Amino acid sequence: MAEESLAANATGHYDPKWGWVESGRDRGTLDLLWSCCVTIILCAWVATHPNAGSPKDKWFHAVLDKTSLAMIGLLGPDFLFGIAFGQFSSARRSVKKFRTEKVPCNGATWTLTYAFFADMGGMLLTSPDFPDGFPVDANQLHYLLKHEHINFPDMKEMNIHERNTSDKLSRLITVWQALWFSVTEIVRIRNGLPMSTLELTALSYVFVMLATQVCWWKKPSIVQPRFICTKDNKPVSEIRAYAKQETHPDLPSDPDDWYRTPLDFLNGPRFQIGTHWSYYIRLTHLLNLGALASRPMKRRPWDRFPSDTWLPCERSWYIATPAAFVLLAFSMWFALGWNFYFPTTIERDLWHAFSIYHAVFGLYGGVYYLIEMLKWHREQNKSRERLGASRQVSSSSMTGSASSSTAVMVHQEVVITVKESTTTTTTTTTTKPTIHAAISINNADAESQTVIAPKRWRHLLPRHLVDLVDKAISILCRLDAFVEPARNISRDQDPEMRLPLKVIIPVTVTCYLYVVCRTYFWVEDFLSLRVQPTGVYITVNRYMPFWGDG
Repeated sequence: MAEESLAANATGHYDPKWGWVESGRDRGTLDLLWSCCVTIILCAWVATHPNAGSPKDKWFHAVLDKTSLAMIGLLGPDFLFGIAFGQFSSARRSVKKFRTEKVPCNGATWTLTYAFFADMGGMLLTSPDFPDGFPVDANQLHYLLKHEHINFPDMKEMNIHERNTSDKLSRLITVWQALWFSVTEIVRIRNGLPMSTLELTALSYVFVMLATQVCWWKKPSIVQPRFICTKDNKPVSEIRAYAKQETHPDLPSDPDDWYRTPLDFLNGPRFQIGTHWSYYIRLTHLLNLGALASRPMKRRPWDRFPSDTWLPCERSWYIATPAAFVLLAFSMWFALGWNFYFPTTIERDLWHAFSIYHAVFGLYGGVYYLIEMLKWHREQNKSRERLGASRQVSSSSMTGSASSSTAVMVHQEVVITVKESTTTTTTTTTTKPTIHAAISINNADAESQTVIAPKRWRHLLPRHLVDLVDKAISILCRLDAFVEPARNISRDQDPEMRLPLKVIIPVTVTCYLYVVCRTYFWVEDFLSLRVQPTGVYITVNRYMPFWGDG
């Protein structure tokens, strides 16, 4: 009977209704705003799980970290999902590594929660040369345990599960609110009632939030880290010396040649998506927009891991496929509002255009992430192969004859001397660069290119063309010197934070358009409430008396 009544009044449901609608038998504008905004805020706030803070943090720093993640979720929940999925994948890799490469764990089982706890900076390693400590992730912890540089920490003393109980309750409340909101919207669709764009946006947050919660379900809520110490008060410098001699022969001889933490070399090449993200976070701070980004890292070594750290996912299709589905669905989500009611034709056309761009950006970002993820895994494999080859060469040189060993040692000494001098020179020019140094270097390149390269063909061209080419090369080289500081804007001029312009320019343009796109969706969600179809305000419990207002 209810379905027949709805069918008879179907045309009336789409008659426009202007202005503010008061609540009565049906829901009003305030009810619509309340249900959608509460759902979005809960999804953006409770679904975020920041990393552990620094021991020197104040009480409000934890709020700032959670707020920065919530801002990411409000601007682009797909970005927040990417962060959560990468951290989940890293925790899974750690559990697998602890299972396959046995290390002394005092009978304890390394779990996802423990892996999350380590990766979020929950444990700070202290030593005589680093009394304040610095965070070690799960991969670094495994190395330290494997080579007996530390004892396995007492995980029970960390009180991880006790401090995680209240957070589990808030997660359950958020999931319940999200499911309740989703069911009411499904009932509205089933009954043929129209939907506002604000409700469509809220549903997108529910969808991505549930996926994000799955990734972060085992991540504990820890504010302050715990301290662990090296075995027998061993200095970290000795650990680095041991690594250079036994496992990482390519490690620089200078014990102070590091940027984030002294053990950062154990993680191999950095994930470029994280490098790109750090670049723009740093840019927001330089533009005095730090309130929209995570807190800057000002201490050396780092005393915490940023909460918005991007980590690569596993190279496993049964793990990557669900993530790809979430990304694809969210990318296409706003195209579902293609035939929604819009107050003006311009607003409708803009929605169409931005929904298309939103889908294209999502696909572009997914492919970009996939490429960088595969590159990271390939670099990891190459790094392991190089380390294995270096160890084999070292072993064979030690077991050779005395004369050949002496020759090899002399040869290695010469190579190492040259390599160290080259490294010192490179460090001087890359880790402490200035604009003048960049200009002088590039001017030298310009002179070599202007004088040497054209010599091959300058006699074949008229004089004025040769001069024109020389001027063009000089201008390009000076332009390259001018933009050189923009390639690396990190605080400590970390060479691994340098990005090529061919990456910076397209990523900057596409991300800027994405921000414009998301901003328009937000503006239109609220602006379109000035006129909506009558059916938007019909409450579903008119036809389902046992159901709450929706």
